[in-house]
Amino acid sequence: KISKNMDKKLEEIIYKSAELFRQFGVRSVSMDDISREMGISKKTLYQHVKNKNELVEKILDFTFENELAFFEEKGRPEVNAIDALLDVSVFISEQIKLFSPSVTFDLKKFYPEIFKKHMEKSQKCAYEAVFKNLEYGIEQGLFRKEINPEIVATLYVNKIEDLHDQEYY
Repeated sequence: KISKNMDKKLEEIIYKSAELFRQFGVRSVSMDDISREMGISKKTLYQHVKNKNELVEKILDFTFENELAFFEEKGRPEVNAIDALLDVSVFISEQIKLFSPSVTFDLKKFYPEIFKKHMEKSQKCAYEAVFKNLEYGIEQGLFRKEINPEIVATLYVNKIEDLHDQEYY
């Protein structure tokens, strides 16, 4: 999804870099590799990002903006809560596939602060989306009134966190 405020060339850089990172790992891809793959000069690349750290951060910010937009779209009270929860689950599953174990490993090891910040924002966003969904589902009569949205949303987010844990792979 295209960000309204993003420069077209920066968007292309983000897409291509993310693709290369998924394919070869974050650590293995250099700024030289990115500029060569895109057919642009390193000067052009560095006009859009200061360094690889900033590029990684921009990719994760872009990913988060897309998550947020998706959750907002599915989080409206008029949307069927069961359909929305299924859509959110499929979306999260697709997002996790983008973060292969090797990409997750590289991000945790070489960009720990950036990765931690991204995961905290994503988990908070997912928690709020699931929590709201459960409340709407109870209001719509689709979920039992006895469930505790806070506990269920926490369990849901913890399960997502487990999927990023290298020990399970």
